[in-house]
Amino acid sequence: MILISEETVVLAMPKFMQTLDDTIYKELEKLAKRRGISIQELIRAVIVPEWVTGHNGPETQQTPTSKLNAWR
Repeated sequence: MILISEETVVLAMPKFMQTLDDTIYKELEKLAKRRGISIQELIRAVIVPEWVTGHNGPETQQTPTSKLNAWR
């Protein structure tokens, strides 16, 4: 079991796989090297939290589907 918060416990964390265009990968690689971390750490600790914050803030009152379409 994994404790997510005081109210939420799950048996396993969901996983996903992502493929990246070579250009995007190289850009992420440069950003990660500047920070002294791996690309995976950059995505986990910086990119995903910023994306979630930017797309779930109070100023963004869209439906989940329109949020996804806006990200594309």
